[in-house]
Amino acid sequence: MSASAPERKLTLLDSTLLVMGGIIGVGIFFNPHTIAERVPVPWLYFSLWIFGGLVAIAAGFTFAELGTTFPRAGGWFVYLRAVYGRPLAFVFAWVVLTVQSTGAIASIAKFCAERVHILAPGWVGESGSRSETVAAALLVLSVTVVALSGVKRAALVQNVCMLTKLVVIAALVVGALLFIGREDVVPAAAAVPAAAAHTLTVGSFLFALLPLFYTLGGWQLVGYIAPEMKDPVKNLPRAILLGVLGVVVVYLCVNASYLTVLGIDGLIADKGFAQTLSQRAFGPLGEKLLAAGMCISAFGICAVNIITTPWVYVAMAKEGLFFESVGALSPRTGVPQRALLIQAAITCVYLLFTLGFLVDSVVFVEWMFHLLAALGLLLLRWRQPELPRPFRSPLYPLAPLVYLLTACVVVGGVLLQPVAPGEANVELLGVPIERRVLGVSIVLLGALLYRPWRALVERAR
Repeated sequence: MSASAPERKLTLLDSTLLVMGGIIGVGIFFNPHTIAERVPVPWLYFSLWIFGGLVAIAAGFTFAELGTTFPRAGGWFVYLRAVYGRPLAFVFAWVVLTVQSTGAIASIAKFCAERVHILAPGWVGESGSRSETVAAALLVLSVTVVALSGVKRAALVQNVCMLTKLVVIAALVVGALLFIGREDVVPAAAAVPAAAAHTLTVGSFLFALLPLFYTLGGWQLVGYIAPEMKDPVKNLPRAILLGVLGVVVVYLCVNASYLTVLGIDGLIADKGFAQTLSQRAFGPLGEKLLAAGMCISAFGICAVNIITTPWVYVAMAKEGLFFESVGALSPRTGVPQRALLIQAAITCVYLLFTLGFLVDSVVFVEWMFHLLAALGLLLLRWRQPELPRPFRSPLYPLAPLVYLLTACVVVGGVLLQPVAPGEANVELLGVPIERRVLGVSIVLLGALLYRPWRALVERAR
């Protein structure tokens, strides 16, 4: 192998932990409260998580087939380019670069800095302080520096974070089991107040879907770096499926522990339910344990995004949609240095502002691209049946259809649910109306910029 093509070093274990690290963030410590509010019946609440797990598995099958059909850098971008052409793939990459990934990394880095303040108040100031911004920037830059040294080293850092997350989550689950049989436990099957039960509607389930899938999302990130895996055609589908299945098992265990200790009413009444559980299980040390777990979890998901997303910009450059230098790989480490630095620069700019609303505005927009990915597999099977497909989605077309229909429900529910006159800030599936409009506007702006941006890149080339 030549010096310009470094050996692929990510093993199946690295890739599986990368999938799990891209899914398990901090949402599992917050979103169950919102979901329980909207589905306040224990068995229905738990069933919704099982349903979400099945959809995630269906999505995993879909991305596994697409990933082995096109095992190239850029993953999702490459799939959209193959099915729908350059303009739509550019809009996807535009959203990723300008908001979705860079903004999310900034938000999670700030969250991580907030947890450091809880653990060591003398090191980092309170939320919104200058020292918090500096700490978040140092986190982003430190992970970027590790990523610049090579994908394998960056993956090792992520592996440590992922395994530590699992230890903390296991501690919470075991702590909940210790409460079984204790007098202060709220039974998981506790009756729901009649008023709450009467408010349960089909709309309630729709309202619960967005935070549910936000907590379960991230299976697609490993596809961005498929060429950096050992035998990606074989290991990519294995990593996606093993990672998604592992996360589903973990999440079901965690939610069982929440219901065991707090009950559905406790989840609804207590926004800090995870802290309550940890304090009941471990006493005064519980808050510190949870803060440390959240900090490591946030750090890990930052690492996954920082490691994987720049390969989308490499794919853009190969398609003539980004400057050629952005797609260049280091002959020594094999990583896209300029893409990593551009990503870090945009992220650090975001750290100077409070832009959580901007990131939230594209959460449901991302599901538009999920919809297109599921539809894309169906179209590829129909248009190009002769394409080599080392992995084929089992029970086809069941998995892409389940994935597609779920994405249609999420996107359609957000975009089409009517708003009552005079309600300027109505939440639709958890997305306020102004953020819904902003999300669509970001997509339309990307579509308008496609031609002038492509012309600019071509002149630069």
